Amino acid sequence: MDALTWTQGSSPRRVMIVDDEDLVRASLADMVELSGYQVCGQAANGYEAARLIGSAHPDIVLMDIMMPTMDGVEALQIINATRPTCSLIISAYCSPGLLEQVTRAGAQGYLMKPFRPSDLVPAIETALAQFERSRLSTEIDRIEAFFERAWSQASAGSSIGRALEGALVEACGLIEETGYVLVVRQGARMRALSVRGVKGISPGQTLGPADGRLGVALQRQGICRSHLIGAPSDQAAVLSLQVALDDGVLGCLCLLAPEGYSFTRREECLLRAMVRGLSTFLFRVRESRPHAWNMWLDRRLGRAPVARRRR
Repeated sequence: MDALTWTQGSSPRRVMIVDDEDLVRASLADMVELSGYQVCGQAANGYEAARLIGSAHPDIVLMDIMMPTMDGVEALQIINATRPTCSLIISAYCSPGLLEQVTRAGAQGYLMKPFRPSDLVPAIETALAQFERSRLSTEIDRIEAFFERAWSQASAGSSIGRALEGALVEACGLIEETGYVLVVRQGARMRALSVRGVKGISPGQTLGPADGRLGVALQRQGICRSHLIGAPSDQAAVLSLQVALDDGVLGCLCLLAPEGYSFTRREECLLRAMVRGLSTFLFRVRESRPHAWNMWLDRRLGRAPVARRRR
């Protein structure tokens, strides 16, 4: 797990189409695919849409309003209560009251039927941008809360490692299909200080020489996208960012995902938020509990404890 090659590129946005008219769904599907998106699912009413949302994993739902069985407003309420998803209303009906209803239900935009194909892409992209800004802000707030809770636990005397790993696990849970490893440079070697969801790596394990390609990535101050040649296929894609753990101890927080996974700009922002939260947590712990911090770091790095001057 040491040779790196750089990867880039992304898959097309996934679109679910919900409309009770077969011809409308077919026409929308053609427009969507000709515009460069991928149709990941279709539904004839709100009930079907709510049932399929978990398996289709759309980036955006094009939702009609007036449908049998379950209308678009009720469907959005159910969907956003369980799996918040970007949505664009596509309907021939519009009124101030209806606009208020769909906005409350979580829709990011409204496109009136009939419309031209050239209207679809701007409407989709505007809705996606609005949804992602709102989602990212909420997720960053949650990451800050995870590390603030970890600090409260550690400052009250709880295990530093348990508090730290709890925050990292919760933060990484915001990104599907990923595990993490907190890598530390120790002399000429690198070790895993903390790890979760990554097969074949345990805390304290030596990962490779510090002058290898992974070591070079650890030295980079910005976001590093890489591909681990020879790694298991479920942890070959890596997104990493440097973090200072202690005086003279340089670390790197790495998110690992399956082969072919393309990390997004959102996930880069989340990694930066994780590193900010992690850095603040570590600084506060080092200042308030230096002895406990040094003991934990010594155990994880397998180094002999040494006498240290009190801070």
